[in-house]
Amino acid sequence: MRKTKSLSVNVTANLVNQVGAALFPLITFPYVSRILKPEGLGRVNFAQATLSYFLILATLGIPRYGVRESAKRRDDKIALSTLAAELFSLNAIMTAIALAVFGAFALVSQQVRSDPALFWICALPMLLTPFGFNWLFGGLEEYVYITLRTLVFRVLVLVAIFLFVHTQEDVRVYALIAALNTAGASLLNLAFVRKNVSMRSVDRARMNVRRHIKPALVMFSLGGVVSIYTSLNKVMLGYLTNDAEVGLYSAADRVVKVLVMLVTSVGIVLLPRAAYYVKFAKRAEYRRLTTVSLQFILFLSFPAAAGLIVSADSLIPLLSGHAFRPAVPLVTIMALDIVWIALGNFVGYQVLYSHGKEKLLLYSVVCGAVCNLVLNWFLIPRWHAVGAACSTLIAETCVTTARLILSRAYSDFTWPILSLLKYAATAIVMGGVALVVRSFLIESAVGPGLRLLIPAAVAAGFYLAVLWLLRDSMVSAIWNRLTAGLAAVGKAFGAGICL
Repeated sequence: MRKTKSLSVNVTANLVNQVGAALFPLITFPYVSRILKPEGLGRVNFAQATLSYFLILATLGIPRYGVRESAKRRDDKIALSTLAAELFSLNAIMTAIALAVFGAFALVSQQVRSDPALFWICALPMLLTPFGFNWLFGGLEEYVYITLRTLVFRVLVLVAIFLFVHTQEDVRVYALIAALNTAGASLLNLAFVRKNVSMRSVDRARMNVRRHIKPALVMFSLGGVVSIYTSLNKVMLGYLTNDAEVGLYSAADRVVKVLVMLVTSVGIVLLPRAAYYVKFAKRAEYRRLTTVSLQFILFLSFPAAAGLIVSADSLIPLLSGHAFRPAVPLVTIMALDIVWIALGNFVGYQVLYSHGKEKLLLYSVVCGAVCNLVLNWFLIPRWHAVGAACSTLIAETCVTTARLILSRAYSDFTWPILSLLKYAATAIVMGGVALVVRSFLIESAVGPGLRLLIPAAVAAGFYLAVLWLLRDSMVSAIWNRLTAGLAAVGKAFGAGICL
């Protein structure tokens, strides 16, 4: 039997990974956006958004499906190896089909023909998707390896961007660096996948690739529909407006997604464990896991949304330059997505998907996708990027509402209603505190960075202090974990000195 991974270690590792994901754009995006300008950045994001549809076809829902299935087989190496061989074969076939479909699309699309090299560069990660096995490492809860691998490639990308992206003409160079980042991670995975599976032990005659097609197709449909109200915003902006509007929306979307990744990082780690508990009917463990996870998500999402709303007018010029100032209203609108996405992600994956109810998950996404598509069609021509931001907010609201309704029969945990109200009220007051603190900072005397960081630090301290006074269980748990960790580090350091 495989040794059970420590949830605390995995949560910490994934949190480090997500913090890295948050800090990486803070370093690269200000530089890239100033070099490429809204038009250049919009070209790259439009190409990446277009290729995302073909990437979904290539993966056929395997990334999410594979996580759940490998978590169920983690104690049986032969079964796990057979699963890896079958999903690799299915992924390879679908990748070939996706590349052929994109090749045909490239011949008829005016946007692709205007810069085919850029689009084919963005298609490079598709070539190596079968070799990535990211789903396997997720299902086995190898988040320490995932974090270390990701940090290494982020550093390499950071160095490459500063070395090779210098002018507005370096659009293709920037796209190539981003593509090689994903492709390189897939190649590195090959060196470690043999530790967990043995392809030699697989009986080729008993392989059954077809049995995965139907459930993978459900996840493929889910991924495709999700893209309608994520990537489609950029694609429709590109077709209905111009590259500059795509660049503005991309700048706002990037900031919001950084916080969404941080808030939902716990859910990503807990999904394999939740699926494992459901598979083996460990109801008490599942109930405890999901209850704590939901409270933690609410604890983070409300202050994240409030903080982003009040800091948008300082954050966007600092990160992207004054040319992106029109993106400030977009951030203010899309900041509300953080709470809805975090809650919807929890209900959708830790509840519905862990119970094998992917069809219900698909229905909820279809609801949001249809809403987003219709609203984009009417709002983008009138309000451009602001219309896309409003469409996204309403679509996320529809998705989460649908999931809450559909998941009632499977919500075997306690809803922390009092904590929800407490976090929401404290976060609203926290936002007011940040505005008051910023009003006392003289812009000419305080740099833009400090003008952003000082109110944020004071507001965060206020949020934690109020919850501490209210004896919030989440703050107490975090404090106990932190002090225990520091004590362990101190003990180890003291032992090292004695030696």
